[in-house]
Amino acid sequence: MSFYADSKYPVRSDLDAVHEKQIDQLGDPGTWGTAEQRLAVAGEIRQACYDAGVQEKPDDPGYESDIELPEAARELIRELTLEPQGFNEESYNAARSGGLSDEEYVEMIGIIARLTCMDVFARGIGVPLRPLPEPRRGNPSCKRPASAKKEHAWVPTVPNLPEGGDDAKEMFGDLYHPYIMRSVSLVPDEMDRHRELENIQYLPMEKILIKDYEHHEGFTRAQAETVAGRVSAINECFY
Repeated sequence: MSFYADSKYPVRSDLDAVHEKQIDQLGDPGTWGTAEQRLAVAGEIRQACYDAGVQEKPDDPGYESDIELPEAARELIRELTLEPQGFNEESYNAARSGGLSDEEYVEMIGIIARLTCMDVFARGIGVPLRPLPEPRRGNPSCKRPASAKKEHAWVPTVPNLPEGGDDAKEMFGDLYHPYIMRSVSLVPDEMDRHRELENIQYLPMEKILIKDYEHHEGFTRAQAETVAGRVSAINECFY
């Protein structure tokens, strides 16, 4: 059965599949967080939305973690989930001084961005939020890219080729990636999952400079960019 079988609107099979896969992956150990910790982040994201009245708690929320996240993590999650347009370097510094490492911060940012995206989609098509999975055993890998360094972003990032070396080759291929694409490269798993979602929901990175490339049936590239630009403007997106 498809992930969005209860939707009255048709959902593309590739979109259905990638959302199911990424919701399920929240139950895996991450790079810097255990499965329990990652699911606690997911639960805090959703609770922030319930409290603000922008999402409705489903009858079947799935796994509910009883882990108490640090206050710095809770503040970060709530600010980025509900008011990301106001997030600034002071907010980042508060998260760091509250005890979060850059690596933990980046992994958390990735989870917030991806789950919020999928939950807003569910609300948009009129289905309940998908249940969170049970946590799976295992330890975080704690793998940090050797080439990651402070460039012009708040957190260390993997530089483009040639400076980024093997790390850049593995993550970016031969393509140049601006900061908006490399923002979570300190945690390669989050970079991969962000790109996987973007390739389906937006378009593949290698096609981005092909102006007449059409990724969505029934929409020209210009129409898709108009929708994206309008939504970004409404959301006060920095970029």
